[in-house]
Amino acid sequence: MISSTTFAFILVCLTLFKENFFLIKIIFVINYFTFITSYLYTALVNPGIPKRQYYFKYLEAKNLDINDWQKCSKCNILIPKNFKVTHCNRCQVCVREQDHHCPWTSKCIGKFNIRSFYIFVNSLMCYLIMIFITFYAHIFYHGYSKKKQ
Repeated sequence: MISSTTFAFILVCLTLFKENFFLIKIIFVINYFTFITSYLYTALVNPGIPKRQYYFKYLEAKNLDINDWQKCSKCNILIPKNFKVTHCNRCQVCVREQDHHCPWTSKCIGKFNIRSFYIFVNSLMCYLIMIFITFYAHIFYHGYSKKKQ
């Protein structure tokens, strides 16, 4: 996915560099780097996998007893009952506020990376629409200018 969009980005920029579409070039570059950075952030950040130190600090801060905790039947970790945690069968871990397991990033989308995932998906959609419109306009513009001559 990244290689094909990068290839399209390079092709579009090379065709636009021949003409004077400075604003479109800037929009392409900004959208492309938004797409790449949001993808990398989504793929590299912890989606909400529980860490034992965090839960022990939470236990001490809230003065909770053992009855306020639940145990995951698959990975055998203790989680506070007031946290929405789901076990992912693909990753074999529990994830806080899991939305889904994303095949593009090979990672769960949870509490800490869902915003960057939405930015990633929306910037990819805008980027692909911009590539389609630019290619169509480029073909139409050059086809129309050749017919005039």
